[in-house]
Amino acid sequence: MDVMPDELAVRQMFDDLTATQPHAPLDRHNRIRRGARRHRLAQAAGTLTVVAAAAVVAVSIGTGTQRVAPAEHNRSVPGWALPWPDHRNGSVPPRVLDGAVAAWRHLVAPERSIPLSATSKAKVIWYLGQTVVEGQVVVVMFEADGGGTKQLVAGWASASDVMHGQPGWSSGSSPWVLYDVTAPRPQPGLFVGLNVHGSSARTDRYPDNWIVVAAAPSVTDIGWTVSGATTTRSTNQGASISSSGRGGITQADRGLAIADIGQITERVKVTQLDVQNRNLLPHARYVGVPGNADSQVPQLAIVGGIPATSGFKVDSEWAGQGMSGAGLSGDRGHLAIRARCYGPGNLRLTFGTGQHETTLGTIRCDNAVHELITQVRLRPADPRAGLFVYASGLTAYRVVAGTVR
Repeated sequence: MDVMPDELAVRQMFDDLTATQPHAPLDRHNRIRRGARRHRLAQAAGTLTVVAAAAVVAVSIGTGTQRVAPAEHNRSVPGWALPWPDHRNGSVPPRVLDGAVAAWRHLVAPERSIPLSATSKAKVIWYLGQTVVEGQVVVVMFEADGGGTKQLVAGWASASDVMHGQPGWSSGSSPWVLYDVTAPRPQPGLFVGLNVHGSSARTDRYPDNWIVVAAAPSVTDIGWTVSGATTTRSTNQGASISSSGRGGITQADRGLAIADIGQITERVKVTQLDVQNRNLLPHARYVGVPGNADSQVPQLAIVGGIPATSGFKVDSEWAGQGMSGAGLSGDRGHLAIRARCYGPGNLRLTFGTGQHETTLGTIRCDNAVHELITQVRLRPADPRAGLFVYASGLTAYRVVAGTVR
């Protein structure tokens, strides 16, 4: 079976983290998936599109603790860079920003066959470095001219993972989710967006999706819309999700807008970049880094519950989006799966690891509860007893794995 690098990363982390812990917390499998993404730049295959910005600063990978003073509104930048402001506001120490650059250096060098030493003296043009989501998230955006290329890097990390002295890169992994593209030409209508989310939410609910959108400093308002805004209602089949459209206008500070989009089931689009009552945006585009599809994926609303049923013994339950995996305890009986999902495509389910991975079947993503009873008989302490879910990042699901006799 051919696999993509992210799938291999998920499997390796599954082997390391879940094989001996079958009863994982609800979001643990999603954290494994997110951790796998941090092993490499979240980069759309074959696409490289960057954004530039303002004053050039030499990279210093250090541990300074002084606060960054807000940069001048007008600054001189190279001709290839975007003439945009530096939105570092002092809320993030320089050592944390240095950590993001260090993570980029270690990630991009091996992926592009660039010697690490070639990026050590990279010049960095900063656009963004501040906390958002009530201090729970750190967002960054910079352009780097090193290793013979000019690239835009934008990304984020949980504040709890980087603001307390933790390294930006250590032992081959990083807390940063970074998107790297080739420097785009400055042009009207260009924007760079990020989808981020905090860590706090109500019971059985994921955090809201927030958007961070940077554009030219003349932009005073940014319009957005999402067709999959959600409400949750209870029925005799458990909680369910209903969708309705929603949009808004968010005021921009020198081209930077930050908004709490709430619970959503689809991607967010930017519809307006207003400058003196004129829209610079020729057509609506999804929030994300130009040329990088991964950056367009938001935090989706959690899928509703799956009611219990007689004769089904629950082994493991989790909710998430994209790829994930779970260890099973191996309680005797036929493996059965109950799942519900929404989004494009179907869920593909497999059992086992490595050469012993077997496809079990697919689940239709219509937000209804589906049951799949397999011919797999679980055995106690079976090291191969792993269940994998393969889905697009825009597909959300809840899976209950168990046994029937």
